[in-house]
Amino acid sequence: MTSFPSSYALSSTEKNSTPVLPARSILFLSDVHLGAWPDEKNRDMENHLILLIDYCEQHELEIVILGDFFDFWMEYPGNTVPPLGQKVLRRFHDFHKQTNSHTLYVTGNHDNWTNGYLRNLGFDLEHEYRIVEESTVSMMVLHGDGLKDPEMQLPRPAMHRFLRNSYFIRMYQKILPPRFGWMGMQLFSRSSRKSGKRNRNSDRRAILDTWARNRVMSDDRVQAIVYGHHHKPVLWKQNGLTCMNCGCFGTDYSLGLYANSTFELVTWDVDSKTLVTHGINADT
Repeated sequence: MTSFPSSYALSSTEKNSTPVLPARSILFLSDVHLGAWPDEKNRDMENHLILLIDYCEQHELEIVILGDFFDFWMEYPGNTVPPLGQKVLRRFHDFHKQTNSHTLYVTGNHDNWTNGYLRNLGFDLEHEYRIVEESTVSMMVLHGDGLKDPEMQLPRPAMHRFLRNSYFIRMYQKILPPRFGWMGMQLFSRSSRKSGKRNRNSDRRAILDTWARNRVMSDDRVQAIVYGHHHKPVLWKQNGLTCMNCGCFGTDYSLGLYANSTFELVTWDVDSKTLVTHGINADT
């Protein structure tokens, strides 16, 4: 696999505050599931993402990834990574150098098996949640599949806890070389997406949305919670508090935007190559 320079490696920092320059706005990207689609759509998706990064660089937008950017992602030792998204990862690497920034990447239940490769491209990796401090608001950002801290009262499913266990990962990679290990991850991701589709049509989606609203109303540290995972756009505002689910970029090109002290849902218009606010069917 192609190796990138290590000069942009970051140490792992969980649940700390990340300052954001007040002059810059933030674009939230969730659930791309790159690798889940037929080859032609995967290529198109990668090209659209590159154009989106170009747009963010031109308009001075920070990017925050909220998990499941890849449909399956497991890094093996020695910078051995799945053959996914190399063009868009190179564009991110260039974006980080050009803007002197580090894109915050909160991993999800499909892409949390990291081992330093993404950090070497300039990503700031987070496996739980992060509180992002802006000049007028503090926002909690997470994927939404669960958190390991019991105090957060958002438990991960047992299978997700097992798959994130370091002992399981070591044994899995010891038994299965990369090619077969990635095939196993791909099969798991397929099964997980089918299960997730059923769950998103059940009360589980409402459970996550209710948790976010209860949390933002009870946690004095934050005035907004931004997340993904269940693929349904949500924008809820009450008494200066906000909960926003960015929806699924992989199917609807939907995103979340924080600009001019306001949260809104937007979509990436592939024809005009710009962000638009029309055509979003969101829960409120």
